[in-house]
Amino acid sequence: MNGEGAGRPESRRQRRIQRRKREILAAAARVFAEQGYANTTIREIAYQADLAEGTLYNYFGSKREILLGIVNDTDALMETVLLGGEGLEDREAFVQVVERGLDISEEQIPFLRTLFSEAWVDDEILQDFVDSQLERIYRRLTTYITDRIEAGVFRDVDPALAAQLILGMFGSLILPALRGVASLPAPRGRRALAEQLVDLLLKGIQAPEN
Repeated sequence: MNGEGAGRPESRRQRRIQRRKREILAAAARVFAEQGYANTTIREIAYQADLAEGTLYNYFGSKREILLGIVNDTDALMETVLLGGEGLEDREAFVQVVERGLDISEEQIPFLRTLFSEAWVDDEILQDFVDSQLERIYRRLTTYITDRIEAGVFRDVDPALAAQLILGMFGSLILPALRGVASLPAPRGRRALAEQLVDLLLKGIQAPEN
């Protein structure tokens, strides 16, 4: 009995720490998205997270560390979407992955705005996080398309070009929301949007022959 319960208090403590870190990152992302990273202070982030400024430093040592935490959090979520897309066998599975990507994009809009705005002026973030993340997505897509071509499911196209087109199409869907000029559709609308995107990818825009 003693052995079984020995790790539980620490486990609960770690969960509390991780939960508080996520709350801080979410608060920081909101402030960064509203007024920019450079114009935001630790005090403002602490206020938004309902913490004393000194308490926040127990979780993050600097504003830069918070920014990198946002970057890593966004990276982990996108990796989850990609892993869920491995082994896609039919149209419905493809639609579900695109739909999930849109869901996560909405959840992460403040994070993504911060990430891309800072990548514009920060070479380290651009090269070490944005570029590397996009490269991983690109490689996975290219491998998936290549495998489907070899299996006879997709016609013989340039896998690298097809992967670039997919990234561009998906990016164009979320760009208005990132700029704050439009919102992503409600869940039902996202389903329809995902279906249209997948059909465009799989069938193209040419009218079917009679």
